Amino acid sequence: MAEQSRLFIGLIRPPKLLGLPIMYAMVWLFGSVLLFVWFQHWLIAVVAGCLYPLLWKAADWDPAFIDVVATTLQETPPTPNRKVHGGDSYAP
Repeated sequence: MAEQSRLFIGLIRPPKLLGLPIMYAMVWLFGSVLLFVWFQHWLIAVVAGCLYPLLWKAADWDPAFIDVVATTLQETPPTPNRKVHGGDSYAP
């Protein structure tokens, strides 16, 4: 079996920013900056700093958690079955 070099292993690992996967880091950075600009209070920066370890733990638990939440929050387009049964009711 061929041995893999450290360079190859480093190039194929998932990208991270500040120890968080990119999606988690972007949500954390953009969310905290937007809230800070909106409220203009230093408490937002303190809360964002406290949320960083929680996001790190969540990313360690399930790296795709934010992707799953974002997918479930998207609006589902109507299907032919919904039109037949009339509305969003799932009862047959």
